[in-house]
Amino acid sequence: MSLVGIRDAIKTALATITGLRTYDTAPESIGELPAAYIVPLGGSYDYDVGGNMEHHFEVVLLVQRGGSLSEAQDSLDAYLNESGSTSIKAAIDAASLSTHGDAIRCEGYRDYGGLEYAGQLYLGCKFDVTVLT
Repeated sequence: MSLVGIRDAIKTALATITGLRTYDTAPESIGELPAAYIVPLGGSYDYDVGGNMEHHFEVVLLVQRGGSLSEAQDSLDAYLNESGSTSIKAAIDAASLSTHGDAIRCEGYRDYGGLEYAGQLYLGCKFDVTVLT
């Protein structure tokens, strides 16, 4: 298990969504949109009796705020579906962790609305992801 390997696996899974620019770490700046990047939030050692570990990540999704706010929300909403070709949840739940973990799950989304990154305001949200190793 490695955090780098887990972030790479999540990035690879997100890259299956056509048109989504993906980063395994927070980039210096966001070029093309929509974009998603991965942030480790924390972990629990010896999560269970077997000594496994639980890791918590957030995937931050940003979309363009140009045009009407209604159009931007429609664009963002397409990524919130539980299934389908633009579903963040479906892409993450299908991720192959290889030797970097035993299970991965996208648990939900939060903080829907205006998000600031590198001094720019975007519309976006954050997805909670748990990985067991």
